[in-house]
Amino acid sequence: MAKAGRGSDQYMLRLPDGLRDRIKAYAERVGTSINTEIVRVLEREFPEQWTADNRLEELGKMLSILNAGTEDPRLDEFIQKVEETVEGIVSGRVTGVDPNARDAVSDMWSGYKERESEAAYEEEQDAQMDYTEEELAAYDVTGRFEKYAVPPPKKPNPIRDQMHLIDVLPPRSLAELAEKLGKGDLESAAKVVLSMPKEEIEERIKFLQLPVAEQYRLRGEEPPASFGKDPFRPDEED
Repeated sequence: MAKAGRGSDQYMLRLPDGLRDRIKAYAERVGTSINTEIVRVLEREFPEQWTADNRLEELGKMLSILNAGTEDPRLDEFIQKVEETVEGIVSGRVTGVDPNARDAVSDMWSGYKERESEAAYEEEQDAQMDYTEEELAAYDVTGRFEKYAVPPPKKPNPIRDQMHLIDVLPPRSLAELAEKLGKGDLESAAKVVLSMPKEEIEERIKFLQLPVAEQYRLRGEEPPASFGKDPFRPDEED
């Protein structure tokens, strides 16, 4: 995406009440700027069109460079531009193409996409690289890449968020809580929770959120010999 700097086209944009503040809050939270976020969205929604002559000329230049050797790292870029060009012809992004030729290319491209469904899926995933994690999460729910000044609550992840009370609560507090719950005395159990040493519990949680290797290091312990090995390949040598 081209960056807008000094000397770029300027336009006095009128925004609905509150929209600027929402964009500003989001931009500050993700470490960008209002201008960057506006340009990023507009570039994605209003892509530049190409003329057929200019696009083919660019592909020809790249092909002549790649003829020097198949190990040229620009091979991937060339393949990407070929696919962009074909898709541009089909979608109308590439201008100056005969309608009959466009229809023929469209039919060919549809057949290719059907035969390469798995590759097409991967390309679709790559095309979403410009979206943030929050935008993709919003799209999964609403079908729109919405952005919010206040981040939405994250969905619980049983694997990532798994913690056991025995690892978090002090032993005495845990035993007292278990006793009250075992008797069905929820009121007393709530009082036990309220009286727990919050700073100590916070420190325990922070410790458990560290990488496992770092936890071993802080405890002054050596990780077991099997640590970090693939459980499905136990005989694999380091």
